[in-house]
Amino acid sequence: MFEKESIPFAPALVESMRSLGYSFEAAIADLIDNSISAQAEKIDIFVTASEQPYLIIIDDGYGMGNEELEKAMRYGSKNPLDRREEADLGRFGMGLKAASLSQCRQLVVVSKKNGNLSCYSWNLDHVVETGQWLLLGYDYDEIKQLPKIDKLNTLESGTYILLQKFDRIAVSTNNISETLTKYMDNTIDHLSLVFHRFLNDGLSISVNNRAVEPRDPFLQNNKATQLKREQSFVINGSKITMKPYILPHLSKLTENDIRVVGGKASLRSEQGFYIYRNKRLIIWGTWFRLERKDELSKLARVRVDIPNSLDYMWGIDIKKSTANLPDIIKKNLYNCVYESILGSETVHSYRGRNTTNNKDIDYIWERIATREGYEYKINTDIPQIQVLAESLNAQQKRLLNIMLRDIEKSFPSSTLYLDVSKGHFVDESKKVDTRDNYAMIIQQIDVAREMGMDLAAIIRSFLKLEPYCTDKELVKLLSEELENYERT
Repeated sequence: MFEKESIPFAPALVESMRSLGYSFEAAIADLIDNSISAQAEKIDIFVTASEQPYLIIIDDGYGMGNEELEKAMRYGSKNPLDRREEADLGRFGMGLKAASLSQCRQLVVVSKKNGNLSCYSWNLDHVVETGQWLLLGYDYDEIKQLPKIDKLNTLESGTYILLQKFDRIAVSTNNISETLTKYMDNTIDHLSLVFHRFLNDGLSISVNNRAVEPRDPFLQNNKATQLKREQSFVINGSKITMKPYILPHLSKLTENDIRVVGGKASLRSEQGFYIYRNKRLIIWGTWFRLERKDELSKLARVRVDIPNSLDYMWGIDIKKSTANLPDIIKKNLYNCVYESILGSETVHSYRGRNTTNNKDIDYIWERIATREGYEYKINTDIPQIQVLAESLNAQQKRLLNIMLRDIEKSFPSSTLYLDVSKGHFVDESKKVDTRDNYAMIIQQIDVAREMGMDLAAIIRSFLKLEPYCTDKELVKLLSEELENYERT
């Protein structure tokens, strides 16, 4: 047996590495990770959408010396099995190169530390031409020729990344400028969500001098958002925390709220777990098959915070855009899912009918529990039906009961479900004027008087009946009627 070193053929491997599956926005986010790991407080992105476009990222992090930069530019510069600092967003030592070169053919990195500039570049055309893993180093005069490099010179320390030769975008469009602009719009939206917790904590990210605003998927600034109990558990010595949120009903969302959550369609598509690794959003909008997505759970979100020490368990990939739910964690998450789903369904419950058993209130529609679930029946003890029934003969009463049963059977549950879930349901009880209700009730009291019925009992029935009992002015007027009747 003997050993023989087998060095990968540079042109073939470097081209293959470009097909790891990075989207444009995921690639840029991966580069931002490096800046955050370098403790940057300000990250500026500049894009020129021309026929020869370039993209520049400049941060004010701690920077790298010449040897550090050369190592960082090496493929596999860090062992993914090594223990990372708690705030480190990296893992594989591949992100800087793989993310950049998935989108372009030339990567230039300049870093400033202790007043010194260092610069290296990967040029795929040069690798293909020479057939070797050859980094290109830049001297000071060559560095000075790079676009917008002066912005790095004004910083005490930091790193400058230049992406050029966007070949994959060029071959996919007839208008590279227009396409790159579209990609950047998507990227801004992506960064605002993925890094929203950093942005809320003071990190500044700008694109062509326009600030990236945080996009909070939990709408924590909306007073109607429900914050559920935070839960945590320990796996292999590492703590995982979970916190469910229930977004407000669509009728309570402002236009800005809807924009922040990504539009009405995103309410349903982005329900589920939001997995954060060191506050950086990794994956979102999935229940990991613990629950299915539907209209009544669309307001549920569960924030899950995991440390980078459990990357191996979650199956975090190089792109940091996918993760798998480990079996050991499923059981712990299920209770959190149940709590959040139940809360979301409660928000969607038909607001015209209180689902609690309040003995002080009577309802026109009664919610009856059965073995199969729930059914809705008309409450025939309400005063309107009692007054009407008193004026009918036996045959007419039978016809009335048949009509009420037919109304119950034709209850439009499916249509109501869709209207409520889409926020199209109009609560008519809020539109009726107090005086109109009062006049209608007085008419029925007059009919009851002609029938010789117990007027005090009829008035008390109206005082307990929803929605009349929720109208304070109407309750006052009816109470005065009851007092007048009892005095006579």
